Amino acid sequence: MRNKMMLTAGIVGTLMLAGCSSNTGVETKLDGLSQDIQAVQQGQQMNSAKIDRLAADVAEARASADRANSRLDQMGRYTK
Repeated sequence: MRNKMMLTAGIVGTLMLAGCSSNTGVETKLDGLSQDIQAVQQGQQMNSAKIDRLAADVAEARASADRANSRLDQMGRYTK
């Protein structure tokens, strides 16, 4: 009788644990992480585009400064 009760308790416990092991919680968390990853990737792409624009602006400003310095150097030569 005791062995039957232990066997029955073991089977009921196993069935209860099997019922609790659904993947919906894990899937929900993975979906959330996937959305977070997509948001980070979009932010990274936007930042890359901004960096490219800034690099172009810096190059243009440097070229303009070089031209201005060259003109100032030439003006300094003429006044000496």
